[in-house]
Amino acid sequence: MDFKVLRGTLKKELLTKYRAYPMDFFIGNVLTGFYTILGAYMMYKLLFERNMNSSFANLTGTSDYLSYVLVGSLTYLFLVRTCLNVSRSLITELREGTLESLMLAPFRRVEYFLGNMLVQTLTTTMEVMISVLVAIPFGISFQYIHIGSFLLAIVVALYSFFGISMVLGCVMLFTRDTYISQNTLFAFVFLVCGITFPSEYLPAWLRTIADFIPITGVVTLIRNSVLLGKGISEQSTIWINTLLISTVYVLIGFILMQKCEEVALEKIHS
Repeated sequence: MDFKVLRGTLKKELLTKYRAYPMDFFIGNVLTGFYTILGAYMMYKLLFERNMNSSFANLTGTSDYLSYVLVGSLTYLFLVRTCLNVSRSLITELREGTLESLMLAPFRRVEYFLGNMLVQTLTTTMEVMISVLVAIPFGISFQYIHIGSFLLAIVVALYSFFGISMVLGCVMLFTRDTYISQNTLFAFVFLVCGITFPSEYLPAWLRTIADFIPITGVVTLIRNSVLLGKGISEQSTIWINTLLISTVYVLIGFILMQKCEEVALEKIHS
């Protein structure tokens, strides 16, 4: 691994966030988390009137719908903030006119994208931690949390988010579009990956698609670790499946990225 490229990317991205995206951008992201939490709370209190069907507890292992939704929503917030910035890194270079110079520099894709991922993980973690503190008065519960399983779930989640980011980045760079591609993906993930309700409520064909999106496994692992206190060995099948699917996404992303870079560079001069 070329640590010079990694350090250079980290320094560049940190300076960009500090100078171009000041505190008001950070506050805006925290408010997004707050609105998500508030929406879940109002839905549970006003729409469901604290009454849940018995099938929900049978499928999820808990009757605490509020904690279920809040954990899923915070995971989704982390996904969106991480994937959005990592996947847009190269198309941002293209729009700023620096893609050609980046390709001519001692560019290493692994170190470049890993640097972007580390910076975004740092900033997003602070945003999510504040959102967690905000969620505590709304009733989120951590009394059964399994620390070891939860920490490992976070590592697997970051790996999965990285894989999704790479594939999404290829789509963005090839189509030169960010708005439609990212919002379509995030809306679909929100619908089928069990963010606010068990995916078992979906039609069978949608559940099959959800099984091939690593976010489904990530949300399940984090919920099981936080809400049910399940250990690592108890979820071995989910760990393995999520890691395998995430690895496929990472490999596909890196394989396609070089081709998408070539197409993007050709379009500059067309």
